[in-house]
Amino acid sequence: MNRELRAFIKEALERGYDRDAIRRVLLDAGWQEGEVRNGLSSFADADFSVAVPRPTPYLYAREAFLYLVSFIALYVAAISFGILVFGLIDYSFPDALDFRDRYPSGGQATAIASVIIAFPLYLFLARRLALQADADPERRQSPVRRWLTYFTLVVAAGIILGDLIALLANVLTGDPTLRFALKAVSILVITACVFGFYLWDMRQAEAAAPEGRNVLARRVLLPAVVIVVVGCIAYTLFLMGSPGQQRDIRLDQERVSHLSNIADNVDLYWELNEELPAELALMSGSRYFINRLHDPETGLPYEYRVIEGARYELCAVFSTDTAELSRQDRPFSERAWDHREGRTCFSLEAQGPQGSGR
Repeated sequence: MNRELRAFIKEALERGYDRDAIRRVLLDAGWQEGEVRNGLSSFADADFSVAVPRPTPYLYAREAFLYLVSFIALYVAAISFGILVFGLIDYSFPDALDFRDRYPSGGQATAIASVIIAFPLYLFLARRLALQADADPERRQSPVRRWLTYFTLVVAAGIILGDLIALLANVLTGDPTLRFALKAVSILVITACVFGFYLWDMRQAEAAAPEGRNVLARRVLLPAVVIVVVGCIAYTLFLMGSPGQQRDIRLDQERVSHLSNIADNVDLYWELNEELPAELALMSGSRYFINRLHDPETGLPYEYRVIEGARYELCAVFSTDTAELSRQDRPFSERAWDHREGRTCFSLEAQGPQGSGR
């Protein structure tokens, strides 16, 4: 509370002025309704020669904990949601010069999990703290709350400024790609929402009556934000596929890694012995670096068969079809490891020191 306001109210009450008269003169002088109400409520309505102060609520450790967790959840949710939006932008607007994955997949899992956990936690804590503040207006003056709010405003303002500078610099250098512009705008929108809400909240806490201070946020802004967040999560999960599908993809990637390692060791065996091994177990010596000879899920050995000369065949049972997978989920190596769902065999040829091709 403003010290001058408190001192004025205290002196006016001690001189015997009516509370309504004090309230009117302060409003006429330009003080806000909320400030005047809080100032008058800080003194008891007691028949005594001097103004009797009410006990000032102090910040409980639990309340400080709730504020800290609330703002941490906000930061995690905002950053993770930004990562999620970036993935959707990369998927929707591919760039021929970007050889990284443009499909939301395993890389988006952490962001989705963070939003699913942090965003509802933030909403729960923010609502609980808002209800407590409505019941006890003095709680809005919590030092922890004010410091964290202004810290958030400073960080958000810095991000907005940096984002606008980066966007303008990208335009001036002649590279205003659509993907970059959309990412810059998404950062701007997310940060501006956080900045705008907390700036509005601080002004409302000091200027407006508590009865209507959260009506717009609770009835319009909050449902809109929830719909956008849930929609982005649902669409990304749809693009990623179910957890079971993700597990099948990872198992097949492991199988391809094993087969590639086996083929490299067959090359080494051919180089050292000028013949193919009759069976894979012959490559168990210290010269060879076999990672796995068995399927990671079933434990069955991979199929190996010598065809003729340097030609041989490797077989495995896969759970997915590479023709239906995104670019990230398709294995890449010097050999073609495209496979269909089920048993797939690869006809290969051992490479000698001269690098005879397959």
